[in-house]
Amino acid sequence: MNRAKVVLISVIGLHLVAETSLTPFLPQLFDRLYGIDEPGATGLYLWICRIVGLAALPLWGLAARRWPLHRLVLAGLCGSAVLDLLLGLAPSYAAYTVLSAAVVTTNSALLLAYPAFIAEHDADPAGGERARLAGICSIVVVFHLSTVVATMVGAGVLALPEPRIGISAFAVLDVLLAVLTYRVLGKRAPAGAADAEAGEAGTAGARWRLTGLVLVQAALIGVAFDFSVNVARPFFTEFADDLGSGSTGSAVLFFLPSVAALAVLPVVRRCHDLLGDRLLPLALAVAAAGLAWQALSPSWPALAGGRLLFGVGLGVGQVAVELWVFRATGTAGPAFTAVETARSTGLLAAPVAAAAAVSYDLALPIAVAAAVHLLATGLSLRRAPLPRPAPALTYSEEIR
Repeated sequence: MNRAKVVLISVIGLHLVAETSLTPFLPQLFDRLYGIDEPGATGLYLWICRIVGLAALPLWGLAARRWPLHRLVLAGLCGSAVLDLLLGLAPSYAAYTVLSAAVVTTNSALLLAYPAFIAEHDADPAGGERARLAGICSIVVVFHLSTVVATMVGAGVLALPEPRIGISAFAVLDVLLAVLTYRVLGKRAPAGAADAEAGEAGTAGARWRLTGLVLVQAALIGVAFDFSVNVARPFFTEFADDLGSGSTGSAVLFFLPSVAALAVLPVVRRCHDLLGDRLLPLALAVAAAGLAWQALSPSWPALAGGRLLFGVGLGVGQVAVELWVFRATGTAGPAFTAVETARSTGLLAAPVAAAAAVSYDLALPIAVAAAVHLLATGLSLRRAPLPRPAPALTYSEEIR
């Protein structure tokens, strides 16, 4: 893996950890820092941050039409460094919420490292969809590992005698990655008029491929996938505990799909070679079966079997969904952020739907997830023909 890829995937990992590390511990954090123990305070904070993120992402996508992705990532890292430092000094809950919303705005730029990372794989000498698939598999591995790392980081921050130090420490990581981003990706001359015209021509040439129908289809599949994965999470441990798993067993069952997903990732490329476009509907159907199994489980051992089956479908499905999205959007311009913004609505709706469903039955959120996964399976059965966009010049090639 070249230096550009290492830097970009490190930025992606930081984005995932920074976004999720403190989330499970917010009630305790607000209690320690500001003496606030009302659940509504945590809910309001999360909703403000998610809505701000939903608004910021398309703006960064529009900016990507005028400036190189690595410059926007660098700007996001620099902004996050300043804001993370101030966040640890926030004197009140209101100030903490405002600063967190600003951090979400700058952190949204880090998501642009994702298409930049895939573009590096597209331009590999081997090239082709296998190279892109390898890049997506790397991202999925980072996603699952970051879940574990983020939990440990959040618990570590809360365990500090002064949690504010741990919060501000994120600024150090931001600065280090900003320096690496500048040194590895920022050593090229500013784009001239010819480059700008070429970028515009590339954008114009891609418009006929990036039809509204294809983008809507990709967005709907992404929304359904993200919603179904997240709607089953908020009350899962309570559901597992009700089946007799105990608190420790519930935690193990919660992470079991990630373990299964990591286990199947090494064979995803082989599966793609064998199944091609059939990989996505098959993976979604397997995940739906695993979710249905969980919803109908009479005991925690049966629940464990459903979790493992769901994890297999989840690992393969994540790769297949991202591959589908990048086929539709390419790695340049605002199309990627447009689809990602649409997918964010699934993340916003999932907790609300879970809370409504669980009021009827603890298993109902999981059943809802299974039904939505089946809907996504139906959406993926027919792929609109779309030529793969020509790979853009990578940052490493431009430097050379």
